[in-house]
Amino acid sequence: MNGQNKHSVKRSSSSYLTATHRSLVSPTYPSYLRQTLYENLALTQYNLHLHKQHLKPIPITLQPLSDTSNLEEEQLIELDLRLPTAWNPKDKSSNIEVGSNGLDLSYTGPGLEEADAALVRSNFPMRSQTGIFYFEMKVISKGAHGFIGIGFCYGENNLERLPGWNTNSWGYHGDDGHSFAGSGTGKDYGPRFTTGDTIGCGVNFSDRSAFYTKNGWHLGTAFKDLIFKKPIYPAIGLRTQREKVTTNFGNEPFVFDIEKYVRKQRLHLIEDIVHNPNNKLTIVPTSQDEDTYSKEVTNNLILSYLIHHGYTGTAKAVVQNAGYDSTQDFFLFNNNDISKISEKDMEERQLIRSSILKGKIEDAIKLIDKYFPGVLQEEGRGQDLHLWLKCTKFIEMIREYCEYMNSKKAKPKTENGNHTRTNGETKSSVPETCCTNTSNRKIAPIRRRRSSYSTIAVSLPTTNGIELRKTNDNSEMMDIDSAPTNSLCGNVWERRPSISNPANRLQSNDNGRTSNGDSRDIHNESTEFLKRIMLYGQKLKEEYRDDIQEKTRSSITEISSLLAYQDPDHSPVAYLMDISRRDALATEVNATILAFLNRPEMPAMERVYRQVMLCNKELACEGDSKAALINVEGYYSNKMSL
Repeated sequence: MNGQNKHSVKRSSSSYLTATHRSLVSPTYPSYLRQTLYENLALTQYNLHLHKQHLKPIPITLQPLSDTSNLEEEQLIELDLRLPTAWNPKDKSSNIEVGSNGLDLSYTGPGLEEADAALVRSNFPMRSQTGIFYFEMKVISKGAHGFIGIGFCYGENNLERLPGWNTNSWGYHGDDGHSFAGSGTGKDYGPRFTTGDTIGCGVNFSDRSAFYTKNGWHLGTAFKDLIFKKPIYPAIGLRTQREKVTTNFGNEPFVFDIEKYVRKQRLHLIEDIVHNPNNKLTIVPTSQDEDTYSKEVTNNLILSYLIHHGYTGTAKAVVQNAGYDSTQDFFLFNNNDISKISEKDMEERQLIRSSILKGKIEDAIKLIDKYFPGVLQEEGRGQDLHLWLKCTKFIEMIREYCEYMNSKKAKPKTENGNHTRTNGETKSSVPETCCTNTSNRKIAPIRRRRSSYSTIAVSLPTTNGIELRKTNDNSEMMDIDSAPTNSLCGNVWERRPSISNPANRLQSNDNGRTSNGDSRDIHNESTEFLKRIMLYGQKLKEEYRDDIQEKTRSSITEISSLLAYQDPDHSPVAYLMDISRRDALATEVNATILAFLNRPEMPAMERVYRQVMLCNKELACEGDSKAALINVEGYYSNKMSL
């Protein structure tokens, strides 16, 4: 027994100390934990491990998107969030055989007396950061007598006892339907179970209880007021010959609707927070009643947020609406504050935000230089923001190209396969964007591939005496073979196909006839489009060629990789094309401008929200299962429902 205890402790410590060696393993978890705080923590930890192990700096284009504090990073790096996925062949009785899949269990002992009982534990313990952990067992054969138990226990518990028979062990047994909690004497709990039945076991860390299910039906609470001083492991016990079970840790759908159960528990927690008078933390001045004070605080938070982001019209409306309430007097702002903050300043910042949200990055840069000169030239944050803006301009050019090619693919055609005409001229839909500034051209359906980068690059003119250079490894900056003109679509992560095959140069139109002229037109159109993108990319690289900062090089390399895939929206760098990144950039631009003007970078409402999110995550990291179950950030981003 003592030797076994030492072995279990050693095993647990070993798994903890190998945290740094887990970074390349993508986290796995049951489907009911998707879009939860646990998933958020697990994926954030995974990304932090990748960056630390690869010594890869986070590119400038990614840095402002993370709300992770340094303290939270340290906590996450040390935290072991791995969940049970199989039975541990090194942590079992010799009377149990674990199948090759790690999920099947068979009894191999004599099965004659109580001492022949056998138990097995999972490879990892349950984590309180899940809020609720659940797994299921299906009885393949009840064997001779069906002395089968399912439950959980500490890592050092005896392996020759069924779940629940020893201290710090809990179980539900099929032969009598009794529940056992640290004693060989059970209590009436549920029905017996036998061959063909599926039994589920769930631990609700948020209310310190455990429950079981049978064939999808909830059997009620089995154990209450659970206090775990050590990690607990899922456990199954067998005792008589021919007993055989298989297990589901979430690798396939559960019989019981665990997602509905989790939603119900989450709703109970939120209702308790909202309606429990002991949870109110607001300190109300003695001269005011609670409702009036709360209204004033709310109005001032909203007003400060609107002014911060430059929403002039809405801020005026809030002030005007609040002015009708004779009992209210703003203590952070008053009715004249709009003029004090300066409507002109707000409108200028809103123009910049609007340009960024529309993808007009060049316009945004010009407006910043016009209204707030010196912001983008300021050493450090300003210059980093300038690079982020330029990188985003490149991304927007890629986006415009993809949209243009998609529009050509879906262009309606007349009977002869040509595009519709107006006044005898072919209409072109080339967007007037940062990529194009040309008159309308004849556009034909997309029927062939693009030229390779090398073919396009040789035709690019030099700019301001700058020639297109090769990198130190004698390869061009955006070295790709070629890319198809069929709207960069194809939901695969693959490089662009080669154009060396002559058969690719002719394609058939809808009537089965080759369309050399149409292909040539669309080929020339796409080539011109790409020339502008690549020329801008080369100029960007040339501009920062003397910048030795790794984050600068990483940012430019990162955006350049967009050209290497047929469909950037379904590639490993698809996150760069996420339209929500515009809003993140606009927010960072606004904050940088305000910091440059020695004004608060963040409105009070956002500070409150971020503080709540940070507390929520840190409490979860510390093992607070209620915080893990609520997930404030999930509600804010509309990823979760009650």
